[in-house]
Amino acid sequence: MEIKSKAIFKSDLSKSISSGYLLFFINNIVALFLTPYMLQFISKEEYGLYILCVDFLAWVSFMEFGTNKVVESKAGHLIANKDDDGLNKTFNASFFFQIIVAAFIFPFFYFLLNSGIKENQIQHVEIIIILFSVSAALSVFKNLYSAIIISSKKVHLDNKIKLFNNILNYALILLLVPYIGVAGLAVINVLTVILLIVRSKYRVDSLFPKIQVKTAFFEKEELKSLFSMGMYFSLGSIATLLLMKIDSYIISIDFGFEQVAFFYITIKLFLLTQKIFQMFLNNLRPYVAQLYGGNEYDKIHSLYCIITPISFALLAFSISVGMLINKLFVSIWVGDSFFLSTEFSVLFGFWILLETHTLTARLILIPSLYKIKSLAIMRLIEAGVRIIFIMIFIKLLGINSLPISSIIACLFLGVIFFSFQMKKYFFDHEVNFSSNFVFFPIILSIIIIALYFMNSIYLFPYILLICSIFIGVATIIKSWKEFKTLKFLIK
Repeated sequence: MEIKSKAIFKSDLSKSISSGYLLFFINNIVALFLTPYMLQFISKEEYGLYILCVDFLAWVSFMEFGTNKVVESKAGHLIANKDDDGLNKTFNASFFFQIIVAAFIFPFFYFLLNSGIKENQIQHVEIIIILFSVSAALSVFKNLYSAIIISSKKVHLDNKIKLFNNILNYALILLLVPYIGVAGLAVINVLTVILLIVRSKYRVDSLFPKIQVKTAFFEKEELKSLFSMGMYFSLGSIATLLLMKIDSYIISIDFGFEQVAFFYITIKLFLLTQKIFQMFLNNLRPYVAQLYGGNEYDKIHSLYCIITPISFALLAFSISVGMLINKLFVSIWVGDSFFLSTEFSVLFGFWILLETHTLTARLILIPSLYKIKSLAIMRLIEAGVRIIFIMIFIKLLGINSLPISSIIACLFLGVIFFSFQMKKYFFDHEVNFSSNFVFFPIILSIIIIALYFMNSIYLFPYILLICSIFIGVATIIKSWKEFKTLKFLIK
């Protein structure tokens, strides 16, 4: 049976992807204008502090002990089996746990950030940190409601809530920042988090009227189940934060807040590219969770085998173009002086390629709640190895030690590890699977490191561009007829 275009555009997946990209492009188009706008009213040091606070908002999510992440996957399994009672118990177990978590997050966030700020370095710094601490504490409830909405496969509803909030956020930034500076950004963050929670709760009540917040539905055994698995999600979250977010902290300590601003602006284009691919793949997670709940492993296999090479080719093409135009992009956006270097740009871009490539494996493994303990421990080891490499090489390689250490750690403990895990996953579920695709990232990693030490890294973007076109064309020719097997995604 052919897939009708009308069915595609009306599907939850199509709505989720389109609304997600609308949200993404509005956010980032506005951000391109807001950054130079804000820099007119706040100093580079204040902007660096703001970026650090926003990064730390993601850091403290590990104090949820992964419970909301487990809820997102487990709720998908329960929805697939139409278990309303189980869904209610799961939600309440997490909700009452988040109250305790929020009480701990507030002081933790405050002391963690305040310890790294020098006295009198930035005006009103105490108020700014307190306000961001409030946002961090409230965010756990936002994450819980968002997890329930996403598990229903109606990601587009969550996107619409965020879109409304972000428009309000931008309007408030334009109005308040000229008068109260970076403190205004902190106030805005608190207001938008509160509104996001209110709107998300209303949406969950509409989708699942049987879910009610009552102590009678709270069960210690359910919380124990969420916690026992969630702690490994939490370890994974800590590892991801150490891999993705600690750079700004290291740079602030070793090179100053001004360099944090330069770093953020230099990598912006690559983070935008990564976000585009993350959004698409994350939209597929609730589908994988429900396929797993229904024991449809062949469909999961078809999805993985098609998505992996296509996403890698598209990502490599996008990253290579970003490497070539990044200096021009930064120059037009905020000025030449904010660009770190071509070497750093190319190295960081390639690390983003490797890191994002592992998402296709995590797309399958995490919603299936497969060997979460092993995945989390390995991610933590990867983060630890990366930090050790940075400490060893930072004096020798300077700021370039960050992306170089990331590439080495991600290749061995990320890309190769996840490749073996996928083979084990399909073997355990009695699905025939074989793939040698892992050799492409390995070969490219050897090439970029060799070119860096030969002072010829400017050649790498062209090599990556050619490889991406070759992989993309070869995959389309080989797998064109197999794309129709993905029609189950629009049901």
